[in-house]
Amino acid sequence: MTSSQDDRPEQRSAEALESDPSQHGEESDSTTPDDDKPTEPDAPRADVDQAIPRSISTKRLLLIIAGLLMVMYVGALVGPTIGSDAHAVWSKVAGSKEEAEGPGGQHYYTCGMHPWVIVPKPGDCPICGMKLVPLDPSKFSGEVSIDPVVSQNIGVRVEKVAEGSESGSIRTVGTVTYDEKLLGDVNVKVGGWIEKLFVDYQGKPVKRGQALFSLYSPELYAAQGEYLLAYKATKRIKGAEEGQAVGGLASELLGPARTKLSLFDIGSGQIKALEKRGKPFRTMTITSPQSGVVIEKNAFEGMKVTPGMTAYRIADLSRVWVMATIYEYQSQQIKVGQKATMTLTYLPGETLEGKVVYVYPYLDERTRQINVRLEFDNPDLKLKPGMYATVVFQGTATDKRVLVSRSAVIDTGERQVAFVAKGQGRFEPRQVKMGAETADGKVEILEGLKPGDLVVVSGQFLIDSEARMREALAKMMKGTPVAEATTPEAPAVETTTLVLPDAANKALGTALDGYLAIGKALAGDTTTDIGVSARSLAEALDALLAMSIPNHPHFWHEHPEAANAKEQAEELAKVKSLDDARRKFSVLSNQLSKLLHATGIPKAYGKKLGEAHCPMYPEGEKGGAVWIQAEGTVKNPFFGKAMLSCADWQRPLKVAK
Repeated sequence: MTSSQDDRPEQRSAEALESDPSQHGEESDSTTPDDDKPTEPDAPRADVDQAIPRSISTKRLLLIIAGLLMVMYVGALVGPTIGSDAHAVWSKVAGSKEEAEGPGGQHYYTCGMHPWVIVPKPGDCPICGMKLVPLDPSKFSGEVSIDPVVSQNIGVRVEKVAEGSESGSIRTVGTVTYDEKLLGDVNVKVGGWIEKLFVDYQGKPVKRGQALFSLYSPELYAAQGEYLLAYKATKRIKGAEEGQAVGGLASELLGPARTKLSLFDIGSGQIKALEKRGKPFRTMTITSPQSGVVIEKNAFEGMKVTPGMTAYRIADLSRVWVMATIYEYQSQQIKVGQKATMTLTYLPGETLEGKVVYVYPYLDERTRQINVRLEFDNPDLKLKPGMYATVVFQGTATDKRVLVSRSAVIDTGERQVAFVAKGQGRFEPRQVKMGAETADGKVEILEGLKPGDLVVVSGQFLIDSEARMREALAKMMKGTPVAEATTPEAPAVETTTLVLPDAANKALGTALDGYLAIGKALAGDTTTDIGVSARSLAEALDALLAMSIPNHPHFWHEHPEAANAKEQAEELAKVKSLDDARRKFSVLSNQLSKLLHATGIPKAYGKKLGEAHCPMYPEGEKGGAVWIQAEGTVKNPFFGKAMLSCADWQRPLKVAK
């Protein structure tokens, strides 16, 4: 009975703790008044014991609250420092508001997948839908920053700009030819027939006085008779007193008769033989006037000859000329008497020395080049006319100049740029002006660099690409944002009354075929067969330049872009990398576009061509680049598949009359 009563309050107290504390208190009060049972006072104790955990939980709760208050107090003291550090870390990761400011404090945002999307407001990329991120303001400057590890991986090397003297050497190509002062013609001075030919093939070496052929001539036969008559008369009456007058007359006739034979190329030895023989020879032998090699032969046995006919041309090859070409801006560095060296591919390791003997006072209007004549001794006849050679003009030492490796300067055709290392992976593009090149691969810097500067000599093309991207961004930020800009209109197409002959139209059409093939390859991000197309283009332009334009005798002089385009095509044929090919193609397109504005598209070409403009590529004029393609869908050759449809205007090219 007692045990059952003890268990019941215990069970109720546990239920009360789990449900409602107030019920637990009421149960305790109902059990305390029962004093008749000795065992019942233990029941309230059991209830109180069950209530003790409630007091412990409260204390623990108070301790927890006190601890939280302490943490909050400490956080208030050190929070700003921790917060600023966290903000700095987050700014590095996500980019702060200040870092997204462009020129003039304007904020710009871009897409990580499509970096050419730049807008002044946050949002989503219109191409892929990704969230736009703030644009790094360092990209608005021309200076490039590259991690040192990345610089090492891409092979960036620097070199110090030096000061020294340079010889101003110029390297060019030349062609071996005959020394015109050592050429001799064998001309027939009397009519007759060739009886016997002693030198019977071209290329045969001959000596001075060597017999070439025997000639039968009635006129020459009569001249021999006249001479013998006067000669015998002089001998017969010589010394006779009564014949003094007659002897004087015979002597006067003898002189003109001898001179007549000499004028017919009859030598003194042959005249002595005639005097000894006492009667005319049926034929007389014509001899060589000089030593050398027969380079032209027009004589054959039995043929009839007339006065003035050239029977042979003989060249003395002991000394030869070399005709070299230089550009007009190099003409002031070449002087008569200046030393030069020459190497030939078929004589490896051998260098020949010569000198400049003449600088021609005019230039070729088509190529804008000047001919220079050099003279080289050729005692062993190794140099043969028609050979190609590499010629280096040796200049005299100059005063101290600023010199740098030629590889440090990127020549785009429109500007010359070098990259100066500023330290800690920073590179600054500098526009420079080049002077003369030296024989050891150095180039004089007239403007832009000073001695002691560190310039990049390897890997600069990758740095240049990054610098041009940043330059384009800076120009873009200074102008109207893309989202607010309007598409510019294409320039008006000019007209001309120029009429090209059929041969010129055909050559121009061939040139356009080669050009379009190059543009198609670059739009496909490849350089395959570009060399073949570029050479075809250059050959077609060369043929075009050789033609005269009716009613426009000075057309090619007034339009040097044709020769410039030919030169760019020849350089493009040697390019291997895609980036270099696009740079050359930009300059080529600019020159060819100017030419087509003057000539028009050949009417029989059969394709409608248009001109397009890419505002993002920096190689063209006015911050962009033009190219020519078939009318229709834009296919950008400067960015290829990355931005195949990039063009802010298109216009058709006119058709020639």
